[in-house]
Amino acid sequence: MTERPTPAPQYGVWYFICATFAFAAPVIAFQAAAQLWVTIMSLMVGLLLVVAGARQAARDLRSRREADSGR
Repeated sequence: MTERPTPAPQYGVWYFICATFAFAAPVIAFQAAAQLWVTIMSLMVGLLLVVAGARQAARDLRSRREADSGR
């Protein structure tokens, strides 16, 4: 019987989930009455998380391809 290797963990999706909450935070916390600086900071954090998520997703996909080619 052949053993299946454990798949590489997929962490990139968690960055995108965090970005979604960062984008929605002012509306959730302040019921759309947030000051402009809070909204701008939330957008900046969300965009940084999207960029970080894209980089992590690329690493995740690369490691999965390398694991699949090693069989």
